[in-house]
Amino acid sequence: MDNKEVQLFKSGNSWSFRVTSKDRKELNADKDTVFEKIVDPDKKQIIFRRMDAVDPDLDEFMQEFYSEHGDLMKALEDK
Repeated sequence: MDNKEVQLFKSGNSWSFRVTSKDRKELNADKDTVFEKIVDPDKKQIIFRRMDAVDPDLDEFMQEFYSEHGDLMKALEDK
């Protein structure tokens, strides 16, 4: 693991950390990559974990399932 200090900086109305080009390449990430943010309960550590892409077959199945059973899924959400 490559441990280097990074600084927080203001970017518009948000705060950001920079990722080096080397780190981006090692993560195989681009502008469309989605990350999950995990904040430690002790509030001393933030972990960003790259999320794997959804399998297109699963995504298609879920779209069809919700199209056919949307009313049932809504009823379950309301309970």
